[in-house]
Amino acid sequence: MDMKQELVKFSRLAEEKGFVNSLEGNLSVIDRATGNIYITPSHKAKCFLSPEQICVIAPDGTQIGGTEKRSSEFYLHEAAYKARPDITAVFHCHSPYLTAYAFAYKDFQFDPNTFLYQIFGGKITCLPYGEHGTHAIHQGIEDALDGRPVALLGGHGVVCVGTDIEDAMGLLEAAENYAKTQFIQNRI
Repeated sequence: MDMKQELVKFSRLAEEKGFVNSLEGNLSVIDRATGNIYITPSHKAKCFLSPEQICVIAPDGTQIGGTEKRSSEFYLHEAAYKARPDITAVFHCHSPYLTAYAFAYKDFQFDPNTFLYQIFGGKITCLPYGEHGTHAIHQGIEDALDGRPVALLGGHGVVCVGTDIEDAMGLLEAAENYAKTQFIQNRI
């Protein structure tokens, strides 16, 4: 499967799961051989995307492919790839439980007795607020993603990285489910 089809497939799945919609969330993959980044377009329902709509961005930032305008969060994705040369996928969304922590400007802590503690390095760091669509949104991402696959974007949402888009989405889903379980547990 090529990168565009992979993004279309997982974009549909992400929207079915309620992680993204036409205004929120975006997915990308990078071709490490060429440096090209493939990213979902801005303001399009992810469940209806076609491979032709997937935006291709050259290493110099020029859009060289796709029939739509690239996501406004391109700089966030680009910064994550620079911070983590070991990953090839970035998933940004506004999942409700983790985003609640982002809106509270709080790091999210994992219980040391859970297997997720090791996977996520014990916590998910919350970055300060940075205006979406600008370089300010990713300030501090290098430290936040150092040894961890997920970071909270203060007052905004969540970003997750992975070895591929399936890995990134799976990690995000695991963290979101844990946050939901923790929320429910605190009400028992």
